[in-house]
Amino acid sequence: MAEHEEEEEEEEEQPLEEARRDAVYDVDGLHDKLEDIAWDGEVGWIHSLSVSVPMDEGGVSVEDDLAREMCFYTQALEGAREAYSQLQELGAPFLRPSDYYAEMVKSDTHMLKVKDRLLSDKKQIEEEQERRKAREAKKYAKEVQAEKMKERARQKKHDFESVKKWRKMRKDSDFTQGEDDFPVDAPDAKPKRNAAAPWDRSGGKKLAGHKSKSRQQRDAKFGYGGRKGLSKKNTADSAAGGLKRSARPSSGPQSFKKQRRK
Repeated sequence: MAEHEEEEEEEEEQPLEEARRDAVYDVDGLHDKLEDIAWDGEVGWIHSLSVSVPMDEGGVSVEDDLAREMCFYTQALEGAREAYSQLQELGAPFLRPSDYYAEMVKSDTHMLKVKDRLLSDKKQIEEEQERRKAREAKKYAKEVQAEKMKERARQKKHDFESVKKWRKMRKDSDFTQGEDDFPVDAPDAKPKRNAAAPWDRSGGKKLAGHKSKSRQQRDAKFGYGGRKGLSKKNTADSAAGGLKRSARPSSGPQSFKKQRRK
C-alpha cells in the first residue's frame, strides 16, 4: 500500500506535456474519423436508444433559474415518453418482471446488524425523552406543591389574623356582639361563642345564660344542684310541730359561776 501511494504521488507530481507548437487543427481529418466510428444508418434504434427532443422555439432566459430547470424537466419527460412508446412498438422487454430478484449489495447479516443498531438508537432516544419528561413532571409537581403550601400558609395566617381581630373586637365591645358578627373573610375560622374562663367547662354558656338541652333535662329531674344529703332531716322547728322554742338558761361557764355564787 505504501509503495502504491508513493507511485501515485510521483504520477501526480509529473508535469503535463506542453502542446506542440506545430500542431494543426485538422477539420477534415476529424470528420473522417467521425465517419469511421459513427453508427451505420442501417443499425436499428434499439442499439443506440438515443432520443432527441426539440427545444422550445421561444427559448428560455438563462437568468431565470426556475424556467430553465422546468425546461430540463419537460425535455426529459418527453424523451422518456417517446422511448417508452418506441420500446412498446418493438416489443422489447424493458420493464422489470414481478418475480425479479436482485441480490443485495450488503449481506443479510450486515443488514440485521444495521437494523439492530437503528432499533437500539431509537430505544435509547425514547428512554432519554421519557427520563426528561419525568424530570420535568417531577419539577413541575414540586413547584405546584410548594405553591400550595405557600397558599395554605397564607390562608392560615389570614384566618388567625381574622380570628384575633374578631376576638379583640368582641373584647372591646364587652362581648355584646353575637355570632353573626363574625367577619365574612374568615370562613374557616371558628370563634368561641363567649370569652369563657379557662376553668369554665361550659364554654362561656353560664356567662351568656345559655343551657344545653341535656342540662335543662337534668335540672328538671334532679334540681339545680347543691347539697342534698341533709335535705330531709328534721329541724328544731319541724320537731316542735311548728311551735316556737322556749328560752332556756344558758349552760355556759358564766351561768355556772352565777349559780355557785347564789
